[in-house]
Amino acid sequence: MTSTRPTNTMILLAAIAVATLTTLTACTAGSTVAPTEAPPGSSSADASLESAILPVLTEQMEELQVPGLVAIIDSPDRGTYEVALGVADVDTEEPMRMDDHFRVGSNTKTMTATVILQLADEGKLALDDPLAPYFPGVDTNGATLRQALNMTSGIPTYTTDPFLNGLADAPQRVWTADDLFATIAGQPPEFAPGAGWDYSNTNYLMLALIAEQVGGASLGDLITERVFAPLGMTGCSLPQADDATLPSPFSRGYQYGTKWDEPSPPADLPALVDVTDFNPSWGFGAGEAICTAADMAIWAEALVTGELLSPEMQAERLEFVQNDVNFPYGLGIGKLNGLVGHNGHMSGYMTQATVRESDGTVIVVLTNITQAPGGALPATNISEWISRAIPAD
Repeated sequence: MTSTRPTNTMILLAAIAVATLTTLTACTAGSTVAPTEAPPGSSSADASLESAILPVLTEQMEELQVPGLVAIIDSPDRGTYEVALGVADVDTEEPMRMDDHFRVGSNTKTMTATVILQLADEGKLALDDPLAPYFPGVDTNGATLRQALNMTSGIPTYTTDPFLNGLADAPQRVWTADDLFATIAGQPPEFAPGAGWDYSNTNYLMLALIAEQVGGASLGDLITERVFAPLGMTGCSLPQADDATLPSPFSRGYQYGTKWDEPSPPADLPALVDVTDFNPSWGFGAGEAICTAADMAIWAEALVTGELLSPEMQAERLEFVQNDVNFPYGLGIGKLNGLVGHNGHMSGYMTQATVRESDGTVIVVLTNITQAPGGALPATNISEWISRAIPAD
């Protein structure tokens, strides 16, 4: 999916990124992609699963110039395959570990949306309530909570090219909600509410603030109590606004240069930049969560099955809006070429946590690169290659 205005997930690029998998230009050789030794008992897959997936992972890491990744594939028929490949630190060449923490970007949206849907289940708000009463002085375009959840609000995103490219100018800046709203002040709506579809992070800034107001706690506490704790996702957290660190152990995160809107082809690659410590507060409810691969595998399945919601509310979540970028989108959940869930793009990291619609196979990929040379989304591309490598029976 192409976009002239990247977001912190670059989710709008997913369809084209996947559709062009077979035409990607091979990158220069030289990266280390040897699998690390997994903990005993970490893989219960039959040999056919490993033999199908490992060559795909190593080939695509080389092709997309990914320093390191962690992947979990849980097949109902073939067992679970877990692998850590490449390096978590390109300077020390420390190998990637299965329990490394990553920033998971807009996978956070699925968590923020779940809290909103839980509050609706509890009768504390209604999905068709207007946004306006929660935000006096902010133009909410007459949209509702539901329209913010499914990206049909028409409210412009704050993560424009100038915003994202400017992150490197003040990497430790702590962004407040007022700061983020200020970036779109005076901008006209993209369309009337419900009359179009546009991936806007401002929707999830608003939803996070509504969750805090109605839920009576910080977003981090709400997601921890309502999502992480019930599911045993002990490796996940939302950082404090002034905290740019990750829990140990963690993979460092990298970008080829600091520009988000001008990805360079392999022949003209800028320097690999370590952006691990860029403050993620600008992501807030749209993108600042931190997790391990194991936790994202738990979450992918719970998200798709509706474990934390009533059956009626899960059915509403899965009412997908069709759009002209071929990315059906529900209430904080999407469909990516037969894979249901979400992906996430954050400075230095690109992740995807999905369940294959045809057979329930969980596919989770976490990479330590923002985007590949030429703009491809590594975790999204690799997840699609994995799905192709293990056809459903």
